[in-house]
Amino acid sequence: MRLASVLGLVLLGIGVGTGVGVAAHHLVPESPYVGGLFIGGRQLPGGIAAGEWLAARRPIVADETVYVRYGDRIEEMTFGELGVDIDIEATLAKAGEIGHRGSMAERMAENLAAARGEVDVPIVYRVSRPKMERVVERATELSRKAPKDAKIDIANKRRIPDEDGQELDVEGAFRAIAEADYGKGGLVVVDLPTRTIKASVTEETLASVDVTKVMSRFETVFSPYITGRAANVHRAAALLDGVILPPGYTMSFNETVGPRTIERGFHYAPEIQGDEMTTGVGGGTCQVSSTLFAASLLGAMEIVERQGHSQVSAYAKMGMDATVSFPLVDLKIKNPFTFPVMLHTSFPKPNTILVEILGGDPVADVTYAYGVGRASDFVRRITVKSNLKPGTRIRRQKGGRGYDVTSVVTIKWRDGRTEQRTYFTGYRPKPEVFWVAPGFDENELPPLPEHAKGVEGRLAERDAVYDGDITTM
Repeated sequence: MRLASVLGLVLLGIGVGTGVGVAAHHLVPESPYVGGLFIGGRQLPGGIAAGEWLAARRPIVADETVYVRYGDRIEEMTFGELGVDIDIEATLAKAGEIGHRGSMAERMAENLAAARGEVDVPIVYRVSRPKMERVVERATELSRKAPKDAKIDIANKRRIPDEDGQELDVEGAFRAIAEADYGKGGLVVVDLPTRTIKASVTEETLASVDVTKVMSRFETVFSPYITGRAANVHRAAALLDGVILPPGYTMSFNETVGPRTIERGFHYAPEIQGDEMTTGVGGGTCQVSSTLFAASLLGAMEIVERQGHSQVSAYAKMGMDATVSFPLVDLKIKNPFTFPVMLHTSFPKPNTILVEILGGDPVADVTYAYGVGRASDFVRRITVKSNLKPGTRIRRQKGGRGYDVTSVVTIKWRDGRTEQRTYFTGYRPKPEVFWVAPGFDENELPPLPEHAKGVEGRLAERDAVYDGDITTM
């Protein structure tokens, strides 16, 4: 009835203009915001600037709880941690529309509704891009689940099915955070979308692998008495055994074998770091990668990525080794053929690892040769160890020369074509290392061995040049 009376007065404006003018003056706001207006569930008070009032609410909003959900994880965090904040300018712009839009009747109606406490303008929120990026980066890392390719467990005569993986939809995650309804009150949940990653090798692929045919094979010898290293060779070999490479597929050694950690069954063992032998988790894994690399060369597989050791390996000819270090230094092999192949690892003797590539008859006769273009002499390195007893000396490492090696792989395909592939490997000299006690008389050390050019840091570099013969296998 009250609104109808107001409208009636408007209709009678011609006859009683002065009275209607007075009524309209009280019912249409002159200030930016109508009286009694609520913003975000709280009434806008008088006597304080609206912008200051909203700014004072920012710390309260920053402590409100939001749940971010992705995959099978839910993270509880605050609005502030997610980067959600009040957009004061946009909120006040919406508040200023009340009672200032539409016809005179519509403005008066909104003004009256606000006076009765019936108008609540929702807060407009904005999200800080840097904080949002940190949340998305974390969710990307935690939600990623690598797919598992199907494998053949030859030893137990069974198939291991493939498993789908999962990754965060990054662009969708940004949209979900930016567009979420943070002003609805109660439980606020932001769902970050994920997508499925299909395995490259499915169970159907396994059926087409002919494991009775051997394309190539290569074996290397290791010491079974260095128990940690031997255990690592067995562990890495087990993770490779039964892996399928479909046509055109590139296999990453690091992705297949995974991180070399104690939790994943690897052990402490000797390994090369820089130019000295030390101890680390996973030492010996490189012998498995080198054996696989050699088998792949002889099987005419495509080598996509390979890096030689910093020093000559004892278990492989020069140029036939491949070092790996998770996650940066990798060996990647591609199947260039029209049929799938399978990797098979075994131990025909306690000190021998064998890698076979199965799936078809040999497609080519492959020979390997290498030439040494330069040989560099090594130095003697003397390191003082304060924990050694007086007069103690330990020869920590035997020295060895460095070599510049060019490898040539000749492939005589069964269709009559001949192809040559060449690559370079640079081996650094390996210093002879002595650990000595403080005050040890260096004159008591044995004479410099052959090809040692002096003590490190005391003699100018003098490299011997060697024109080596081509070695084939």
